[in-house]
Amino acid sequence: MEQSAAHIVSANRVIVTQFDLDVDAGDESALLHADDIRAALIARIAALLSRDPERLMHILYRVDVEERKVQRIFRELPPAEMAAALADLIIDRQRAKAATRARYTDPDEQSD
Repeated sequence: MEQSAAHIVSANRVIVTQFDLDVDAGDESALLHADDIRAALIARIAALLSRDPERLMHILYRVDVEERKVQRIFRELPPAEMAAALADLIIDRQRAKAATRARYTDPDEQSD
């Protein structure tokens, strides 16, 4: 599924808000910089993993990431790789949700 700029902005806005990243959630141009958002998210997850893992789990639940995928990351990956894997999981989930929302609100995309 190809991601439009609107899907990326929508997904990144949720990520910035839920993880309290140092990015202006109203600045669409900043929200389009997926690599910057990913880097900030990885840093935030790493901090939460070391200082407040319960809060991280609460946020993961709130952003609707599949628990079995999270558990697999914790079980199979070394600690140094967990933050990046969780960030990718979160980003993928938020983009899928943005695409689904757009599909049901944009009649042009329903013909796919």
